[in-house]
Amino acid sequence: MKRGRFCFTAAAVCLMVFGLSISAQAKTTYRLEITNQYDTDGTSRDDNDKDRVHPLEPDVEVSEGSSDGMELASDVEWSKAPLNWSAGNEVTGTLYLGCTGSLDRDSLELRVTNGRNEAKVSSVKKYTGEDYESDLGNVYQVKFKYQVAAQLGETAWAGWDSANPSLARWNAVKYANTYRVVLYDDQGSVVSQLVEGSTEYDFSPFMTKEGVQYYFEVQAIARNGNQQDYLEDGEAVSSLTSGANTPGITDGTWGDYQEGRRFTYEDGTAAADRWERIMGKWYYFNPEGYAVTGWNQIQNTWYYMYEDGAMAAGVTTPDGFQVDDSGAWIH
Repeated sequence: MKRGRFCFTAAAVCLMVFGLSISAQAKTTYRLEITNQYDTDGTSRDDNDKDRVHPLEPDVEVSEGSSDGMELASDVEWSKAPLNWSAGNEVTGTLYLGCTGSLDRDSLELRVTNGRNEAKVSSVKKYTGEDYESDLGNVYQVKFKYQVAAQLGETAWAGWDSANPSLARWNAVKYANTYRVVLYDDQGSVVSQLVEGSTEYDFSPFMTKEGVQYYFEVQAIARNGNQQDYLEDGEAVSSLTSGANTPGITDGTWGDYQEGRRFTYEDGTAAADRWERIMGKWYYFNPEGYAVTGWNQIQNTWYYMYEDGAMAAGVTTPDGFQVDDSGAWIH
């Protein structure tokens, strides 16, 4: 009796192990890879200086290890256009996949290859329509969540304060609260400092050599809360190559009106019918006192101004034309 019970138990164990083995062999895991794209050249949207973080649509591909059994049957459709994305926000992507086997949430992995931002599969459904097809057989609709990633911009101007030659100053970068500032002399770097909540730093304790030209580099870095999950550090900007030694006018106020933007000086008068450099950026004000935008011919030279009125310089304009470092259109 004991022998018969043992034989039955052994047989049951063998069947269970065999069944688990078959199940494990039948289980295939597929992977989609997402590669963040960073607009290091600042060419997305209209490159408006007041919003210099430019989220771009990521690349979504089948991983090399899954390519034999799965393929893309469509491009990704996003819940909102990338033009309206904000760094750190979550958007939904929908795409269709062809697959040789069955596919569900447990058998489909989603991985970001070059960032710490989140991406996860929301749903996987077998597709029975006629708009998408695949030589691999089955077609599945996949929805996933993607945390928008971007790279911090670079400051539009960096230089020494006109009244205090040891005070480093720079324009703020959107979304950035922390900056890495490095002082250099003729021998190389002197000191590196992290500056939080400010756009200036006094290097006087470290500028001890006489007859030496000091300069500095400033870089916006992601340090606020969970910014490091979805923002990459910006590019460093040197005070030597920032375009001008002084930022121009630093005191005054901007006002937005139906007719456009106006700048009021500290004495209460308004800029009109002139060029003006304000916080490191050039603007041209028409005779009515409004900053012009778009293409404008000024004294026989064509210039392009962004939506906030700032002049484009040394870049490709949103409509595809080149302007030199002075802002003039290159014919």
